[in-house]
Amino acid sequence: GSYAEFGKQWYQRRVRAQIQRLQKIQNAAVRFVRGTGERRGITVLRKELHFLPVDMRICFKICVLMFNVINNKAPEYLEEMVTKRSAKPQGLRANNDRTLLDNKTHSVKYKISERRLSIAGPQLWNQLPRHMREITSEDLFKVRLKTHLFQKAYGES
Repeated sequence: GSYAEFGKQWYQRRVRAQIQRLQKIQNAAVRFVRGTGERRGITVLRKELHFLPVDMRICFKICVLMFNVINNKAPEYLEEMVTKRSAKPQGLRANNDRTLLDNKTHSVKYKISERRLSIAGPQLWNQLPRHMREITSEDLFKVRLKTHLFQKAYGES
C-alpha cells in the first residue's frame, strides 16, 4: 500500500475513535439520567430517552444545516458551499427534483475531503426521502428527521 492509503486508513480509524469516545460520554449521560450503573442494555435506555446515537446526531445537525441552505435561512458562507440542483431539460425524473443538491467532489484523495460540509451535506441531504426534502417548516422538518434517523438507528418502522 501507498503512504496515501496508509494516511487514509489512519484518518478513518481516528475519526471512528473520536465518535466512539463521544458515544461513551453519551452512554454515561444516559446511565446518569436513568440512575443506573449497568453496562448492559444501553441501547434500550438510549431508545427510551429518545436519544439518537452520536453518529446519527451528527447526521441530524448536518441535515438541518442543509435544510436552512435549501430554504435560504443559512448564512451566506454556507449557501456558497453547496449548490442547489437545477432542472435539466431531458432525462430522468430525478433530474427535475429541485430538492436535491449537487454532489461536489474535490480533487483531494484523502478521506478528510469527504467529511467537508460541501460534500457530506449534499450526500446526506440527497439520501433523505423526497417527502422530507419537500418540507418547508423547520420545526416539522426536525421532528420528521429525528423520527427518520431514530428508525434508522434502532431498526423500527
